[in-house]
Amino acid sequence: MRKKILIIILVLIGTNILTLLLLIRSNRDSSYYTPSEEIDVRQPVAVINEEEVYYNEWMNYLETHFGEEALTQMVDRHVVSQLADQYDLTVDPGVIELEVSLLASLAGQMRQENVVKTEEEWRETIEHRLLTEKIFTRDVEVNETDIEAYYNTYQSQYEFSHRIEISHIVVADQETANRIYNELEEGANFAALAREYSIDEESLLDGGYLGFFTEGSSFLPDGYFDEAGDLDQFSYSEPFIVNQGFAILYLHRELPRVDLSYDQLKDHIRTKLAIEEVGEPPSTKAFWEQLDVDWIYHR
Repeated sequence: MRKKILIIILVLIGTNILTLLLLIRSNRDSSYYTPSEEIDVRQPVAVINEEEVYYNEWMNYLETHFGEEALTQMVDRHVVSQLADQYDLTVDPGVIELEVSLLASLAGQMRQENVVKTEEEWRETIEHRLLTEKIFTRDVEVNETDIEAYYNTYQSQYEFSHRIEISHIVVADQETANRIYNELEEGANFAALAREYSIDEESLLDGGYLGFFTEGSSFLPDGYFDEAGDLDQFSYSEPFIVNQGFAILYLHRELPRVDLSYDQLKDHIRTKLAIEEVGEPPSTKAFWEQLDVDWIYHR
Protein backbone atom coordinates (compact mmCIF):
# COMPACT_ATOMS: atom_id res chain seq x y z
CA MET A 1 0.00 0.00 0.00
CA ARG A 2 2.76 2.45 0.92
CA LYS A 3 4.61 1.70 -2.31
CA LYS A 4 1.46 2.33 -4.32
CA ILE A 5 0.84 5.66 -2.61
CA LEU A 6 4.46 6.69 -3.18
CA ILE A 7 4.13 5.96 -6.91
CA ILE A 8 0.90 7.95 -7.02
CA ILE A 9 2.42 11.01 -5.38
CA LEU A 10 5.51 10.96 -7.60
CA VAL A 11 3.37 10.83 -10.73
CA LEU A 12 1.07 13.59 -9.49
CA ILE A 13 3.94 15.83 -8.41
CA GLY A 14 5.49 15.51 -11.86
CA THR A 15 2.18 16.23 -13.57
CA ASN A 16 1.44 19.24 -11.39
CA ILE A 17 4.91 20.73 -11.85
CA LEU A 18 4.61 20.36 -15.62
CA THR A 19 1.20 22.03 -15.52
CA LEU A 20 2.55 24.90 -13.44
CA LEU A 21 5.49 25.45 -15.76
CA LEU A 22 3.28 25.39 -18.84
CA LEU A 23 0.92 27.92 -17.26
CA ILE A 24 3.80 30.20 -16.30
CA ARG A 25 5.32 29.94 -19.78
CA SER A 26 1.94 30.64 -21.34
CA ASN A 27 1.55 33.71 -19.15
CA ARG A 28 4.99 35.02 -20.04
CA ASP A 29 4.50 34.39 -23.77
CA SER A 30 1.16 36.21 -23.79
CA SER A 31 2.47 39.25 -21.91
CA TYR A 32 4.09 40.78 -24.98
CA TYR A 33 0.76 42.03 -26.33
CA THR A 34 -1.48 43.87 -23.91
CA PRO A 35 -3.91 46.11 -25.81
CA SER A 36 -4.82 49.26 -23.89
CA GLU A 37 -7.91 50.03 -26.01
CA GLU A 38 -10.26 48.56 -28.60
CA ILE A 39 -8.65 47.72 -31.95
CA ASP A 40 -9.68 49.94 -34.87
CA VAL A 41 -10.10 47.38 -37.68
CA ARG A 42 -9.80 50.14 -40.26
CA GLN A 43 -6.25 50.95 -39.21
CA PRO A 44 -3.16 48.77 -39.86
CA VAL A 45 -2.15 46.54 -36.97
CA ALA A 46 1.52 46.77 -38.05
CA VAL A 47 3.65 48.80 -40.44
CA ILE A 48 6.97 47.46 -41.76
CA ASN A 49 8.93 49.97 -43.88
CA GLU A 50 5.64 51.57 -44.94
CA GLU A 51 4.13 48.17 -45.80
CA GLU A 52 0.88 47.87 -43.87
CA VAL A 53 -0.64 44.78 -42.30
CA TYR A 54 -4.38 45.01 -41.66
CA TYR A 55 -6.69 43.37 -39.15
CA ASN A 56 -8.36 40.97 -41.62
CA GLU A 57 -4.98 39.68 -42.80
CA TRP A 58 -3.95 39.14 -39.20
CA MET A 59 -7.19 37.27 -38.39
CA ASN A 60 -6.89 35.09 -41.48
CA TYR A 61 -3.35 34.13 -40.45
CA LEU A 62 -4.47 33.27 -36.94
CA GLU A 63 -7.41 31.21 -38.19
CA THR A 64 -5.23 29.34 -40.68
CA HIS A 65 -2.45 28.54 -38.23
CA PHE A 66 -4.23 28.30 -34.88
CA GLY A 67 -7.96 28.38 -35.59
CA GLU A 68 -8.85 24.73 -34.98
CA GLU A 69 -6.68 24.47 -31.87
CA ALA A 70 -8.14 27.64 -30.38
CA LEU A 71 -11.74 26.66 -31.16
CA THR A 72 -11.11 23.19 -29.72
CA GLN A 73 -9.99 24.76 -26.45
CA MET A 74 -13.06 27.02 -26.38
CA VAL A 75 -15.43 24.10 -27.05
CA ASP A 76 -13.64 22.05 -24.37
CA ARG A 77 -14.29 24.80 -21.83
CA HIS A 78 -17.99 24.92 -22.66
CA VAL A 79 -18.36 21.12 -22.71
CA VAL A 80 -16.68 20.69 -19.33
CA SER A 81 -18.66 23.56 -17.80
CA GLN A 82 -21.98 22.14 -18.99
CA LEU A 83 -21.19 18.61 -17.87
CA ALA A 84 -20.02 19.84 -14.47
CA ASP A 85 -23.35 21.62 -14.03
CA GLN A 86 -25.21 18.53 -15.24
CA TYR A 87 -23.41 16.28 -12.73
CA ASP A 88 -23.39 18.93 -9.98
CA LEU A 89 -19.59 18.90 -9.74
CA THR A 90 -17.59 21.75 -8.22
CA VAL A 91 -14.04 22.48 -7.12
CA ASP A 92 -13.31 23.75 -3.63
CA PRO A 93 -12.12 27.38 -3.94
CA GLY A 94 -9.33 26.68 -1.46
CA VAL A 95 -7.78 24.08 -3.77
CA ILE A 96 -7.77 26.61 -6.61
CA GLU A 97 -6.25 29.32 -4.41
CA LEU A 98 -3.52 26.92 -3.30
CA GLU A 99 -2.48 26.30 -6.90
CA VAL A 100 -2.71 30.01 -7.76
CA SER A 101 -0.41 30.82 -4.83
CA LEU A 102 2.07 28.16 -5.96
CA LEU A 103 2.00 29.58 -9.49
CA ALA A 104 2.53 33.12 -8.25
CA SER A 105 5.53 32.11 -6.16
CA LEU A 106 7.06 30.26 -9.14
CA ALA A 107 6.29 32.93 -11.72
CA GLY A 108 8.28 35.65 -9.96
CA GLN A 109 7.87 39.31 -10.81
CA MET A 110 4.68 40.40 -12.51
CA ARG A 111 3.68 43.91 -13.43
CA GLN A 112 1.09 45.33 -11.08
CA GLU A 113 -1.36 45.95 -13.91
CA ASN A 114 -1.13 42.29 -15.04
CA VAL A 115 -1.65 40.55 -11.70
CA VAL A 116 -5.46 40.51 -11.51
CA LYS A 117 -5.95 39.45 -15.15
CA THR A 118 -3.20 36.81 -15.00
CA GLU A 119 -4.46 35.25 -11.77
CA GLU A 120 -8.01 35.13 -13.12
CA GLU A 121 -6.73 33.26 -16.18
CA TRP A 122 -4.88 30.86 -13.88
CA ARG A 123 -8.05 30.25 -11.85
CA GLU A 124 -10.09 29.50 -14.95
CA THR A 125 -7.44 27.13 -16.30
CA ILE A 126 -7.01 25.34 -12.98
CA GLU A 127 -10.76 24.97 -12.43
CA HIS A 128 -11.20 23.63 -15.97
CA ARG A 129 -8.46 21.02 -15.43
CA LEU A 130 -9.81 19.91 -12.06
CA LEU A 131 -13.40 19.71 -13.31
CA THR A 132 -12.19 17.69 -16.31
CA GLU A 133 -10.55 15.23 -13.93
CA LYS A 134 -13.71 15.01 -11.79
CA ILE A 135 -15.95 14.31 -14.78
CA PHE A 136 -13.51 11.73 -16.09
CA THR A 137 -13.42 9.83 -12.77
CA ARG A 138 -16.91 10.41 -11.42
CA ASP A 139 -17.87 6.73 -11.69
CA VAL A 140 -14.60 5.37 -10.28
CA GLU A 141 -14.88 3.98 -6.76
CA VAL A 142 -12.12 4.91 -4.31
CA ASN A 143 -11.87 3.49 -0.80
CA GLU A 144 -12.12 6.24 1.82
CA THR A 145 -9.37 4.50 3.80
CA ASP A 146 -6.99 5.18 0.90
CA ILE A 147 -8.08 8.82 0.83
CA GLU A 148 -7.40 9.21 4.55
CA ALA A 149 -4.03 7.47 4.24
CA TYR A 150 -3.01 9.78 1.41
CA TYR A 151 -4.08 12.86 3.35
CA ASN A 152 -2.29 11.81 6.53
CA THR A 153 0.92 11.12 4.60
CA TYR A 154 0.96 14.15 2.30
CA GLN A 155 -1.04 16.75 4.23
CA SER A 156 1.91 19.17 4.24
CA GLN A 157 1.73 19.42 0.44
CA TYR A 158 -1.56 21.25 0.84
CA GLU A 159 -0.17 23.93 3.14
CA PHE A 160 1.13 27.19 1.73
CA SER A 161 2.99 29.50 4.10
CA HIS A 162 2.48 33.26 4.19
CA ARG A 163 5.06 34.81 1.81
CA ILE A 164 6.29 38.19 0.71
CA GLU A 165 7.90 39.10 -2.61
CA ILE A 166 10.46 41.88 -2.22
CA SER A 167 13.21 43.94 -3.77
CA HIS A 168 15.64 46.22 -1.98
CA ILE A 169 18.19 48.97 -2.42
CA VAL A 170 21.11 48.96 0.01
CA VAL A 171 23.48 51.91 0.39
CA ALA A 172 26.24 52.77 2.83
CA ASP A 173 24.92 56.07 4.25
CA GLN A 174 21.68 57.79 5.14
CA GLU A 175 22.30 60.77 2.86
CA THR A 176 22.33 58.53 -0.21
CA ALA A 177 19.31 56.62 1.06
CA ASN A 178 17.36 59.86 1.51
CA ARG A 179 18.31 61.01 -1.98
CA ILE A 180 17.05 57.72 -3.46
CA TYR A 181 13.84 57.97 -1.47
CA ASN A 182 13.21 61.47 -2.79
CA GLU A 183 13.75 60.23 -6.34
CA LEU A 184 11.22 57.48 -5.74
CA GLU A 185 8.77 60.07 -4.44
CA GLU A 186 9.25 61.96 -7.71
CA GLY A 187 8.33 58.87 -9.71
CA ALA A 188 11.70 57.23 -10.42
CA ASN A 189 11.79 53.50 -11.18
CA PHE A 190 12.82 51.35 -8.21
CA ALA A 191 14.70 48.73 -10.25
CA ALA A 192 16.62 51.42 -12.16
CA LEU A 193 17.69 53.10 -8.92
CA ALA A 194 18.75 49.73 -7.48
CA ARG A 195 21.02 49.14 -10.48
CA GLU A 196 22.50 52.60 -10.11
CA TYR A 197 22.99 52.85 -6.35
CA SER A 198 22.69 49.52 -4.53
CA ILE A 199 25.82 48.02 -3.01
CA ASP A 200 24.24 44.55 -2.79
CA GLU A 201 26.04 42.86 -5.67
CA GLU A 202 23.90 39.70 -5.62
CA SER A 203 20.68 41.55 -6.49
CA LEU A 204 22.18 44.48 -8.39
CA LEU A 205 21.69 43.17 -11.94
CA ASP A 206 18.13 42.09 -11.10
CA GLY A 207 17.14 45.59 -10.06
CA GLY A 208 17.30 44.71 -6.38
CA TYR A 209 14.88 41.80 -6.78
CA LEU A 210 15.18 39.18 -4.03
CA GLY A 211 12.14 36.94 -4.62
CA PHE A 212 9.58 35.30 -2.31
CA PHE A 213 10.28 34.57 1.35
CA THR A 214 8.49 33.05 4.32
CA GLU A 215 8.87 34.66 7.72
CA GLY A 216 11.32 32.08 8.99
CA SER A 217 13.54 32.01 5.90
CA SER A 218 17.25 32.06 6.72
CA PHE A 219 17.90 33.90 3.44
CA LEU A 220 15.77 36.90 4.41
CA PRO A 221 17.74 39.81 5.95
CA ASP A 222 16.86 40.68 9.55
CA GLY A 223 13.93 43.05 9.91
CA TYR A 224 12.72 42.75 6.32
CA PHE A 225 9.61 40.69 7.06
CA ASP A 226 8.45 43.12 9.77
CA GLU A 227 9.22 46.11 7.55
CA ALA A 228 7.22 44.60 4.70
CA GLY A 229 4.28 44.07 7.06
CA ASP A 230 3.78 47.85 7.20
CA LEU A 231 3.65 48.22 3.40
CA ASP A 232 0.89 47.93 0.84
CA GLN A 233 1.54 45.71 -2.14
CA PHE A 234 3.59 47.42 -4.88
CA SER A 235 4.90 50.12 -2.58
CA TYR A 236 8.26 51.02 -1.01
CA SER A 237 9.45 51.81 2.49
CA GLU A 238 11.29 54.75 3.95
CA PRO A 239 15.03 54.17 4.52
CA PHE A 240 15.84 52.03 7.55
CA ILE A 241 19.04 50.80 9.18
CA VAL A 242 20.51 47.42 8.17
CA ASN A 243 23.87 45.72 8.73
CA GLN A 244 25.38 47.15 5.52
CA GLY A 245 24.09 50.67 6.11
CA PHE A 246 20.60 51.72 5.01
CA ALA A 247 17.98 49.96 2.94
CA ILE A 248 14.78 50.80 1.10
CA LEU A 249 12.41 47.88 0.68
CA TYR A 250 9.90 47.34 -2.12
CA LEU A 251 6.99 44.97 -1.51
CA HIS A 252 5.79 43.50 -4.79
CA ARG A 253 3.23 41.03 -3.50
CA GLU A 254 2.06 39.34 -0.34
CA LEU A 255 0.62 35.83 -0.56
CA PRO A 256 -1.53 34.75 2.41
CA ARG A 257 -1.31 31.40 4.14
CA VAL A 258 -3.39 28.58 2.65
CA ASP A 259 -4.11 25.63 4.95
CA LEU A 260 -6.74 23.19 3.66
CA SER A 261 -8.73 20.85 5.87
CA TYR A 262 -9.52 17.20 5.17
CA ASP A 263 -13.11 18.09 4.25
CA GLN A 264 -11.83 20.57 1.65
CA LEU A 265 -9.39 18.04 0.22
CA LYS A 266 -11.30 14.78 0.45
CA ASP A 267 -12.94 14.98 -2.99
CA HIS A 268 -9.79 16.41 -4.56
CA ILE A 269 -7.68 13.50 -3.29
CA ARG A 270 -10.36 11.01 -4.35
CA THR A 271 -10.08 12.34 -7.90
CA LYS A 272 -6.29 12.05 -7.88
CA LEU A 273 -6.40 8.46 -6.69
CA ALA A 274 -9.14 7.65 -9.20
CA ILE A 275 -7.04 8.92 -12.10
CA GLU A 276 -4.21 6.66 -10.97
CA GLU A 277 -6.64 3.77 -10.75
CA VAL A 278 -7.89 4.37 -14.31
CA GLY A 279 -4.32 4.55 -15.53
CA GLU A 280 -4.78 7.12 -18.29
CA PRO A 281 -5.02 10.92 -18.41
CA PRO A 282 -8.45 12.52 -18.87
CA SER A 283 -9.44 13.58 -22.38
CA THR A 284 -12.22 16.06 -23.10
CA LYS A 285 -12.76 14.61 -26.59
CA ALA A 286 -14.73 11.75 -25.04
CA PHE A 287 -17.01 14.32 -23.36
CA TRP A 288 -18.06 15.85 -26.67
CA GLU A 289 -20.04 12.72 -27.46
CA GLN A 290 -22.22 13.34 -24.38
CA LEU A 291 -23.38 16.70 -25.74
CA ASP A 292 -24.64 17.96 -29.08
CA VAL A 293 -21.46 19.58 -30.42
CA ASP A 294 -21.48 21.01 -33.95
CA TRP A 295 -18.48 22.98 -35.17
CA ILE A 296 -17.04 24.20 -38.48
CA TYR A 297 -14.00 21.91 -38.71
CA HIS A 298 -15.82 18.55 -38.80
CA ARG A 299 -19.27 19.04 -40.27
